[in-house]
Amino acid sequence: MINVTKNEYNFLKLCKKHFSYNPAQEIKLDGPNQVAYYIPIQSSIQQMLSKPDILNMLIKNYNETVNRNAVDTDLMYNYRHGSQAKENIILRDKPDSLLFQLYIDEIGLTNPIGAKKDTQKITMVYFQLEDLPDTVRSMLKSIGIIAMCHSNYLSIKSNKKKFFDPIVQDLNILQTRGLSIPNFGGRLNFVFTVLTGDHLASNDIGGFQKSFSSGYFCRHCYINYDERFTPLNEISYAQRTTNEHDNLVKQLLSLDNNTILRGVVDESPLSKLIGFHPVISLPNDLMHDLNEGM
Repeated sequence: MINVTKNEYNFLKLCKKHFSYNPAQEIKLDGPNQVAYYIPIQSSIQQMLSKPDILNMLIKNYNETVNRNAVDTDLMYNYRHGSQAKENIILRDKPDSLLFQLYIDEIGLTNPIGAKKDTQKITMVYFQLEDLPDTVRSMLKSIGIIAMCHSNYLSIKSNKKKFFDPIVQDLNILQTRGLSIPNFGGRLNFVFTVLTGDHLASNDIGGFQKSFSSGYFCRHCYINYDERFTPLNEISYAQRTTNEHDNLVKQLLSLDNNTILRGVVDESPLSKLIGFHPVISLPNDLMHDLNEGM
């Protein structure tokens, strides 16, 4: 072990040789010495499915859920059985596509020594294959990491674009071309479903205002903060639609003056991702809603 790990270069070289290790790609940001890191999702999925038992479990569970839904179409087992899936252009053309979901969150890393001792906030982007059995998806090892970046860097619009552009490009290639899996003997198709996260992260990635104490704070409807305590049997709130949202974004981009229009502040950095739209692809955070009495 001492000989193998005597230096980082030798250690990584052996990891590449014996464990199909691929180093994370650096994303150069605008500031000096500012970088983010991206792990190509294709190689991550290939390694995950290189184990025959994982691939077999995924295909078996996919077939079982499809058959159960065929017996009773009123039951919804996953995203493909919902109304949004019927409008998904990838699933319409390739109904056998496997579902992958994204998750975004911040973690705190603490440096206990030195002049910069403090907790640093790091934005992490993960993925998970939804067609794996529930018992597998409940394990941490079923979650793969895609990218990471210091959260402060992403407060700059150009940095946010540079960070998410390679992710969007890679995911679109995965959705349009599929992925060759040696153990499968062919190609598997994949489709993006939703991006989950807490409300702050979801509003940020969707281009909505991040303040929940004023204005139109909901990304699903046009409820105003001043009306939040009005009983639902006394008032109804118009739901946001994709067309209305796109028009608001166009107005914001033409104004270019940091205006907030009905809770929308900017175009989402994922706007070019196939199957993604801020109004329909950012579900509620039920855990926080329940704990906060929503």
